[in-house]
Amino acid sequence: MTEQLRLIDDEQPHAWHSEGRPVSIRESRRAKRLVLQMIPPYTLELVVPSGTRPRDVELFLIENKDWIARAQSELQTRYPASRLALPDFIEFPSIGRRWEVNYIVGSGLRSYLKHSYECLQITTPDSREDRIRSLLRKWLLKQGRRYLKSWLLEEAEIVGVKPNKIQVRTQRTRWGSCSPRGNISLNASVLFLDRALVRYLLIHELCHLQHLDHSARYWNAVQAFEPDYRLLDQQLTESWCEVPVWALSR
Repeated sequence: MTEQLRLIDDEQPHAWHSEGRPVSIRESRRAKRLVLQMIPPYTLELVVPSGTRPRDVELFLIENKDWIARAQSELQTRYPASRLALPDFIEFPSIGRRWEVNYIVGSGLRSYLKHSYECLQITTPDSREDRIRSLLRKWLLKQGRRYLKSWLLEEAEIVGVKPNKIQVRTQRTRWGSCSPRGNISLNASVLFLDRALVRYLLIHELCHLQHLDHSARYWNAVQAFEPDYRLLDQQLTESWCEVPVWALSR
């Protein structure tokens, strides 16, 4: 697909520009059609089925240029410059924890993050924000694995199921997923959400171990453990704005 996309934009083989702003283009073997989606905090992404002709990709983008412009404007409104700053503190409402973040910058220092009960100390040789965000995301992933795996297993006992495998990642488009093999994947960023939303997500994925679909039987199973699932499901979908930009960036 890389060679094909060069026909669209020689300088950006994986991007298309709308009024100077890029739209990321990603090829997917699983995709059945071309799909545009917002990837907070900065990106619009076009998912392209394998083998799609470059001209078809370009025509699709041109036909949807008005939607692209509106979506880009929405991202700029939702994630203004004030939200791009590195954090002075980090709070996880889901587990009732909060850390103050201190930064030490000095030539010759190595990059590392020191974790204590109420404080994070980040030491770097320079003030490059991408370096600091990388340290924070690695720390976030570690916290996600520490807290979410045990929490999921507690809820699994209540539901009466057992995951085959538990993975914690830092996805940008999904809070969680369940595979046909019974593997559950969770997004470490759910730690930034309210506890009730995280519990609903865990119940949602665990019930997929009983019904790997969204049939009436599946939702009945979810309702048995979370009667307010409709409201919580809507709130979960709208909660990406609760995740700080440094946790979303790549």
